[in-house]
Amino acid sequence: MGPVAKKEQFIINDRPRESFASGRPRGVQGWVVILATLALTSSAVAVDQPVPASSDPSITTNSTTGTTPTSPTPTDPALAMPTDGTAPAPATVAVETTAILRTLRVGSRGEDVRDLQRALRKRGLRISVDGAFGPQTRRAVKALQRRFKVPVTGVAQPSFQRRLGILIRTIRSGPAQTVPVDPGNYPLAGPNAAQARYLKAFPVAGTHAYFNDFGAPRSQGSHQGNDIMADRGVPLRAVADGTIKRLTRIETGLGGLWIWLRDTAGNDYYYAHMDTVAAGLVEGSPVKVGQVVGTVGNTGDARYGAPHLHFEIHPGGGSAINPYTDLLAVDPEPPTR
Repeated sequence: MGPVAKKEQFIINDRPRESFASGRPRGVQGWVVILATLALTSSAVAVDQPVPASSDPSITTNSTTGTTPTSPTPTDPALAMPTDGTAPAPATVAVETTAILRTLRVGSRGEDVRDLQRALRKRGLRISVDGAFGPQTRRAVKALQRRFKVPVTGVAQPSFQRRLGILIRTIRSGPAQTVPVDPGNYPLAGPNAAQARYLKAFPVAGTHAYFNDFGAPRSQGSHQGNDIMADRGVPLRAVADGTIKRLTRIETGLGGLWIWLRDTAGNDYYYAHMDTVAAGLVEGSPVKVGQVVGTVGNTGDARYGAPHLHFEIHPGGGSAINPYTDLLAVDPEPPTR
């Protein structure tokens, strides 16, 4: 899941305007301006005593400068002043940015993979539009490359995508859209949970999708877990009783924001690409099965791809095994095999 090259340019002119555009004052008018400026400055410095508050409760007086700011419109909640006297948080404005087409290959995920799959279907190739570049999509790409009489690689280069009519994607960035989910109302596990060897609960507490992609080729090597697709902000839960072995709230490496959970039997579970790590969790924190440990995201090398949880099982703290069988057993809504 390689990142997409992304360019954002913000031009912010935060330099103060010069008092005199020409550099030096000219004649009498210039000296008048200087004297007036000095007088105003002296007046501002002299005001060092608190100004009595107005008797009108609707008027707020600045105790330092004595100025009376204009009250915000009461009907606009975004402009309302907080009752604790702090300044309101600035509004977040979405910004139009442009993402250049990336090379897509086995292991790639995201909306651009869906675009490719839709374009392949329009050409008569029967594949699923699931946003995951797997063997099926690779075969379809190779078939179309043969039709186009170009090198048959199974890799969708940007030139190949443009030939299919896929243009540079315009992404509207801004505040992350979280999905309100109450993990307490989402089943902890499915009816076949007793068949699971390691898991006591399903890690994603909301609508999700996944398939058996353990061992699939990736740019950094074979895939060591299963990717569980879900919306950003869906809660993630502890799959067993145990403790937090390690975690990071600073986006680092391939996994972005991640945690390692060790259960009471010494098995380790790895959660990667998280959007947030639950407040209060630190290394050594005890957790109970079903406890919320964070939320689904797309940090790390999943950035610009679809939000999902990369989940691994390491029995006894050793090498990763395929978690798919255990996930199916505890899943309240198992996928159709």
